[in-house]
Amino acid sequence: MTSVPYLSVIGWVRNDGYTDGYVERIRRATGFLVNQLNRHHVPAEIVVVEWNPPPDRPLMADALAGLDAGGYVSVRVVIVDGRFHRPLIGSTLKGMHVLNAANVGLRRARGRFIVPKAIDTFFTDCVIEHIARQQLRNDEVYRCDRYDVTIQSNEWLEWGDDELIERMAERVTFHHDRLVQSPEWGMRDLHTNACGDFTLMDAVHWHSIRGFQDDPSVLCLDADSIVLHAAAARGVREVCWPDGCRVYKIRHDNVFAHRISEEWKDWQRHLDRFATKRFSPTTRIRLRMFLDYPRRRVRGIDGVIGPSIERNFVMKARRYARSDISLVTNSADWGLAHERLLERTTVRADWDNAGD
Repeated sequence: MTSVPYLSVIGWVRNDGYTDGYVERIRRATGFLVNQLNRHHVPAEIVVVEWNPPPDRPLMADALAGLDAGGYVSVRVVIVDGRFHRPLIGSTLKGMHVLNAANVGLRRARGRFIVPKAIDTFFTDCVIEHIARQQLRNDEVYRCDRYDVTIQSNEWLEWGDDELIERMAERVTFHHDRLVQSPEWGMRDLHTNACGDFTLMDAVHWHSIRGFQDDPSVLCLDADSIVLHAAAARGVREVCWPDGCRVYKIRHDNVFAHRISEEWKDWQRHLDRFATKRFSPTTRIRLRMFLDYPRRRVRGIDGVIGPSIERNFVMKARRYARSDISLVTNSADWGLAHERLLERTTVRADWDNAGD
């Protein structure tokens, strides 16, 4: 039997009380995905990276033990000790580094195709059906939209899988659909809106772009969008799946996009108004890239200020639009490649002979 699954799903967790009922949410969403992949006969693994686990709380690896098997899905938990988190800028303000955690999973994934996934989101069956056909192409990257759902209590934790999907479809409060990129940005028009929730691509290309870009701070801004542009620069074609292919996210108070704010200095506002009146939009964008304004903060991590979107994202996306693959946003040992990390397999598929 082979030990190479068709699909690897990469998630990241930290049992720090980030949301109410966090452990229960993660266990329910992971069990839901295991059931889906088993039902559609997809040889798969779910790689859950437990980043910087708090010493005073149980490991999420224990919470994910005992999920129903079924033959097609392995669940692996990779535990990353806090010593890899502490040197980061803002490490005392936020205990998770999403990019680094995802890269740990990407680097250790065994699947032919890989999709990072916020572990508390849900795929519709349409998504899994597309994957189950096993007709994904190595030269394509696959996207589908995220839909935010509002459910007032944790009663959904007790709903069956079919009921849960039906009720989420009825309670959509926001659709992260495709946004058309203005030509003045000078980059490819790709579906970057909420792309961190579903970017499915073959493992070879994930490795060629070295996963998500390095960020020395805990802010982790723009990296999911940069992945799409880096892949496109290497000739990977974006394919957007139909509306039935959805990612559902049950909203909580810490949804990332609603926590970012711009920080302006008076001289920046004056310069920007002057540039808007006197110069072309392209020149105004170049000024923002060169002078790195307006910079950004994330609510809850106010002690760290991040780069402007023009400096951190647009500048790179423009280079990738010229198919400049000399731009590398991570080091050769990305994903802690040379570190021996503790790993536990909580569910083992029939195809998985890694322990033999």
